[in-house]
Amino acid sequence: MVEGTDPDQELKKGNILINNQLIEAVGDFTYNADEVEIVDGKDCVALPGLINCHTHAAMTLLRGYADDMELMPWLEEKIWPREAKLNNESIYWGTMLANLEMIKSGTTTFADMYFFMDEVAQATLESGMRAVLARGLIGFNDNEGKNLQESCDFIRTWQGQGQGRISCMLGPHAPYTCPPEYLEKVIETAKDLQVGLHIHLAETQKEFT
Repeated sequence: MVEGTDPDQELKKGNILINNQLIEAVGDFTYNADEVEIVDGKDCVALPGLINCHTHAAMTLLRGYADDMELMPWLEEKIWPREAKLNNESIYWGTMLANLEMIKSGTTTFADMYFFMDEVAQATLESGMRAVLARGLIGFNDNEGKNLQESCDFIRTWQGQGQGRISCMLGPHAPYTCPPEYLEKVIETAKDLQVGLHIHLAETQKEFT
């Protein structure tokens, strides 16, 4: 077993007690073999779950669609037109696929910014994953604040669901899609809701020049 993040720790033998899908105990403890189902992991290593700090989970559906391009042509010519054709059902199943792949690779938590976030949250809830979710916000087409209000409604609906597995943030997309005054409004809203921000920053060298 690997406990914590100390790179010099020695591997230890131990047990993990799971009850109703929740880990109740980890380490060297005794148990009654007649009262539990034993899964023998003597040739395996148990370690803390991996965390993916930035995802667009449903974009697993677009894997391989457009590669080896600079950011803005990639977005404007390939990704955004294709995303415009996605619907709530495709987002749900794309997120389910991503959750399956993350589970298989040992990832237990991910931070996601996208759209049709109710479907992302529902897929995450059903998969058993833990996630920090944010509806992507584009400031240039949100003059009346509709998208920001939808984000607030999403947070109020999903914050803490799944026995605390789902938490929420606000997701201003990037500095090139959210003007400064819009970012200021999002920041103030985040303070009011006591949530964090998920944003793209320093994606290309142009942001430094």
